[in-house]
Amino acid sequence: MVSDRHGKTGGAGFGPVWGCVLIGGKSSRMGSPKHLFKRDGVTWLELILSRLMQRTDQVVISGRGEVPDHLYAVPVVADIDGLRGPLAGILSLFRRYPGVSWLVAACDMPDLEVAALDWLLEQRAPGVRAILPDLKGDGRVEPLLAYYADSCSDLLEQLVAEGSMRPGDLVGRPGVITPLPPASLRPSWKNINSPEDLPG
Repeated sequence: MVSDRHGKTGGAGFGPVWGCVLIGGKSSRMGSPKHLFKRDGVTWLELILSRLMQRTDQVVISGRGEVPDHLYAVPVVADIDGLRGPLAGILSLFRRYPGVSWLVAACDMPDLEVAALDWLLEQRAPGVRAILPDLKGDGRVEPLLAYYADSCSDLLEQLVAEGSMRPGDLVGRPGVITPLPPASLRPSWKNINSPEDLPG
């Protein structure tokens, strides 16, 4: 078990932090489900789950798609019917597990390092409801390797009620912060969308 400052067992006055990998995108440019691509014989899904497990109390998978049989013990949360995109997967977590805060990661970020999760958790403070990194300081945030506090639930519900399917539209809402990660950590946010993005 890691130090309480990393969120295990709700340390530093914060509640439980769980980790989630979002799967189920169309993967049209990759040609097959991205979460099943492998690095050194291990699926990207497993790689990212293993990172999240080091800093969270529980991990889950959110979305629709094939899950390797040996991951049978990891809960799978279905997207909300009638919604699409990553917001459907994120909101489904809050509806299924009230009172839990989340480190959320997309399945196409196999370069994710635990240090990036540590950095996200270190940005927490009273009143902070979501941490959406602004990787270049230009106002464009990355909501798919981010932290969502349990108090963010009503903000996500508001987005849906307004017809938004983009978690990035949380920017500007009360308690949503957009810090700039250190340059050394930014590779963790690299998402791989096409075969051309794969290492040679």
